[in-house]
Amino acid sequence: MRRLSSITVPDHLQRNAPNVLAEGVEETGESLLERLAERIGRADLAGLDLLDIGCGVRFTQTLINRDLPFASYTGVEVSLPIVEWLKEHVESKDERFRFVHWDVHNALYNRQAPPMDTHERLPVAGDYDLVMGFSLFTHLAPHDTACMLRLTRKVVRREGFLFFSAFCDDSVAKFEDRVPEKPLSKAYYNKRYLEDLVGEAGWALVSWEEPAAYIMSSFLCKPV
Repeated sequence: MRRLSSITVPDHLQRNAPNVLAEGVEETGESLLERLAERIGRADLAGLDLLDIGCGVRFTQTLINRDLPFASYTGVEVSLPIVEWLKEHVESKDERFRFVHWDVHNALYNRQAPPMDTHERLPVAGDYDLVMGFSLFTHLAPHDTACMLRLTRKVVRREGFLFFSAFCDDSVAKFEDRVPEKPLSKAYYNKRYLEDLVGEAGWALVSWEEPAAYIMSSFLCKPV
């Protein structure tokens, strides 16, 4: 199997928060993936087919440069430059990786694209053991959150999981776009309301954790 031992990602493709960049992309990435493995009751992610929506470059860089175990990794991303770079420098050289550009509307990242509810499926084939949405729902309005939960439900295996992070604040009635002048840069949810959306989409909540290092509130779900 063709596989890479290291990659160097250009700085202009890094979209992580300043504190993450300061601590180190791979250091934070490995910490998050190790904690995720613990959440699903495993020592690591060996043997799992991973789907990362809103993937950016951090986990690809971490999986390769830290030599972490996994079966396959599919990244979906609205940024065409990121996908083009990853396809040229990673997918073409490492058979474990696949990257897909999804031209879907988001008020923060992709305003001119078609709305999410015009899509019946995610732009990927097959199904996955673990669907990841790090810093994904933190930038989605409720109608898109509901849609994303339905779409991810279609591609998870029977014994698989969905993991995602979100801004939660119980003082919010349901949803608050906290920085109106920069739409969906900080999308806050009432935790119970978000749990209701999870259930309506065919997921059962396995566990929830309060914000921790490098991550906001996090939800682990399994298909009903």
